[in-house]
Amino acid sequence: MKTKIEKVDASNPDEKVLERAAKLIIKGEVIVCPTDTGYAFSANALDTRAVAKVFHLKARPFSNPIHIAVSSIAEAEKYAIFNEAARYLANHYLPGALTLVLPKKDLIPAMLVAGLNTVGIRIPDNRIILRLAEMTALPLTVTSANISGKPGTYSVEEVNAQLGGNLQQVAMVLDQGPLKMRELSTIVDLSKSPPQLIRQGRIGWMTIREAVNMFYHPQVKNE
Repeated sequence: MKTKIEKVDASNPDEKVLERAAKLIIKGEVIVCPTDTGYAFSANALDTRAVAKVFHLKARPFSNPIHIAVSSIAEAEKYAIFNEAARYLANHYLPGALTLVLPKKDLIPAMLVAGLNTVGIRIPDNRIILRLAEMTALPLTVTSANISGKPGTYSVEEVNAQLGGNLQQVAMVLDQGPLKMRELSTIVDLSKSPPQLIRQGRIGWMTIREAVNMFYHPQVKNE
């Protein structure tokens, strides 16, 4: 099967192209699409067969969880349990390069999260993947379209260079062109108290820590 590569305009993507991509995702296929932090494998995160395809394409061990992208905070709350700190960060930094690790709800398959009781959630600042999440009304896998352990991919050419013939296992590639930003998302584990930094990315840890500090170290008022 020859993979269909569709050019897309980041600021004004063709809705018909996105509708075709959304239908493929709903059918259980894996596509490659841009995000605000690189190109990603996007599939229905609730479909274990689709999730397994993503793991195999990346040669990623099943012990390494995959995060999800959703279109809004309301959608995120269908799949994870938000505390006050998580809601504050979501309202202030999303859409953006921030992944919140939160206690998962039962809808999330164990395979996706390596059997853990948490799930990483993103709302990327990229119109293409956000529209796909809206059109499918599903959480989408949002893991780099690369081979596990190799650098992230920021153009379709880089995806092709890493995947080679395995690219034919992808149903569609949405090509936004080379991405200018090459920074990862910051990953913060809010299932712990206080929150823990898992990975430093575009948003500084000190900024995050100061933002949520009030929820874990409330000031004592003088009588």
